[in-house]
Amino acid sequence: MRKLLSNQKGNLAIAMLLAVVGLMSGVSMAALAIKDAKSFLWEFESIQGLHILRGEAYRGQAVLEQNSDVSGTRYTPMRTVEINGSHIKRTFTSQSRIYRKKTEDTEVVEIDGAGAGATGSLGEHREHYKIDSLVETKQGIGQSAYYGTNKSMVRKYSELTIIQSSFSEFMYFTDNDSSPNDTNVYFYGYDVITGKVHSNSDIRIKQAGGGNNGGWPTFLNLVTTSGKIVSTPGNYDIDQVFQGGLVEEYEGYDFPPLANELRKGSKIGRGDSNIYMVDVQGGRFTCHEGMVSVPRRVSKIVYQNYPPANSIDSLWTNYFSVRDTVWNTITTGALSKGTTHFILGDLWIKGTFTGYQTWGCSGNMKLIGDILLSGTIVPNNPANPLNSTDVVGLVSENSIQVSYGYRDPIDSLRVHPNVGPDNEQPDPAGGGIFIYAALCALGDGKDNGFLDGVFEFEYQHPHPSTPALNVQLTYPDGAQEVVLFDWIDVHRRRYEPTASQPWPTPALGQVRLDLPYYNPLWPERSPYLERGTINIWGAVAQRRRGFVHRSHNDSEYPSNNGTWHPEIDICGHPTNIVNIPDPVLGNIGLQSRNYPGAAGSGVGYKKNYNYDNRLLEVTPLSYPKVRLKGGKNPMNQGNWNIKKPVRSLV
Repeated sequence: MRKLLSNQKGNLAIAMLLAVVGLMSGVSMAALAIKDAKSFLWEFESIQGLHILRGEAYRGQAVLEQNSDVSGTRYTPMRTVEINGSHIKRTFTSQSRIYRKKTEDTEVVEIDGAGAGATGSLGEHREHYKIDSLVETKQGIGQSAYYGTNKSMVRKYSELTIIQSSFSEFMYFTDNDSSPNDTNVYFYGYDVITGKVHSNSDIRIKQAGGGNNGGWPTFLNLVTTSGKIVSTPGNYDIDQVFQGGLVEEYEGYDFPPLANELRKGSKIGRGDSNIYMVDVQGGRFTCHEGMVSVPRRVSKIVYQNYPPANSIDSLWTNYFSVRDTVWNTITTGALSKGTTHFILGDLWIKGTFTGYQTWGCSGNMKLIGDILLSGTIVPNNPANPLNSTDVVGLVSENSIQVSYGYRDPIDSLRVHPNVGPDNEQPDPAGGGIFIYAALCALGDGKDNGFLDGVFEFEYQHPHPSTPALNVQLTYPDGAQEVVLFDWIDVHRRRYEPTASQPWPTPALGQVRLDLPYYNPLWPERSPYLERGTINIWGAVAQRRRGFVHRSHNDSEYPSNNGTWHPEIDICGHPTNIVNIPDPVLGNIGLQSRNYPGAAGSGVGYKKNYNYDNRLLEVTPLSYPKVRLKGGKNPMNQGNWNIKKPVRSLV
């Protein structure tokens, strides 16, 4: 080494070696600096682009909230964001493509708030919106950013699922929280509400006994009202009653009078007063058309004593109009996994439903039997274990009724479909009717509350009527004959009644009999009072609060003073609860009665209402959507997926 250092040529070689090492070190450090700068820029562009991408997706959602009537594809205006600093100049452009979509079988859409215990996914045939957003980065700002060579490699793309809020999100929704006759309706001790509640008017609560909350109702989810909470008594513990939260004077929702979206789908019917009875069994259905005739005039002679008929004691002749119903099978067919049907007329419906099905009608809807799901065993919660295949919506542009009874069009037998004893298995809550569906009664009676849409039970003021009977007659010559006498009540008194001769006539001691045809199974000698339980796994939206239980003699409305106007809830006398001897036929069992095993001291049903938490995650097909009165369309966000960028949204 000493020789090398003492050698002039050796010193020069070392100097050159050190120079090369220094140069290489400088180049390496410069490369590292450039790499760090590039990495910083890419990371900055990536993070900033991600923020802008999320904001762009929200911008698309804001467009939908202002106008959700998307047909085809809509694009948001191109948005430009410039970043101008001492060491960085970048321009970000963003745009979204918005369109309506139906999910494919393989797609999963998850919404926050799915029911506890839910596993799996609600998979197929759901309508929703998609917002595809693209963010691109360009070097520079202003005009220089748009030179072709200034385009950055950093781009971001996402797909956001949006589901417009619908009335199925509320366990209870009412536009007017009063009864059809404008009397107060209360939530009280027996009411335990598991889902969201909203009313566009005041909500009334009462400490009236029952339940497990000191006689007060229990709301386990959020309650909103555009009015106030009115309580009886006036003081209550808000945390005890409204355990899921309460918001008063909340913004109101528009409740549409027509099922406009549902009307766009498949239609059945003639648009008149005909009846369509639908029986769904899995993926198939049968539809019978009940053709209601034009009114025809009939005459019935009124006798002093009937039966038997005697022309000598005849008093006058009743003339009145009746309408006949002639039934025909009009269609049977298969149902796809996602299907909607709209009936132009009245709809009577029952069955076990497979897939996503929504049925609606322009007239009244009667539930003439259980509404069940193929993938859920009664009385299980359809969200636990999760039924991911079956969702039912039922929409009426008038009212929805739990049917009292009907004559089967196949065999003409009288059917009481929705009655059952308390504690009937498989549900300890009791027999009656099971409804696995979201129900919506849209009817708008304007200023007539009796024409507003309600969810209610049919035949609310039962009275007996004299049935057709075989009577053995003995003639003067000793001959005997068994003769069928029908229309007995109409052969005894004036029909239709007048103010001077009401129904029934005072001459017969104000016998509490049914007005003809008020009972859908008239004449019926022993109609049912207490009928069991309405078991719901679903949701209820209605224009007004319908009755599901009545007293024998309502004190809030003078409906039982001997006058009959059923269309405005005036129905003769208080409900009969004792046997009435017939003035001619004796003790033939004219008495209203509870269905065997159904306890109670009134008329109608107990409630076993449960919210179907799946409806937070999925909306029944073409179900009425929510719109705030200020014009905004509330939206729920589903999956937000960041994916490999597309080259262009167009």
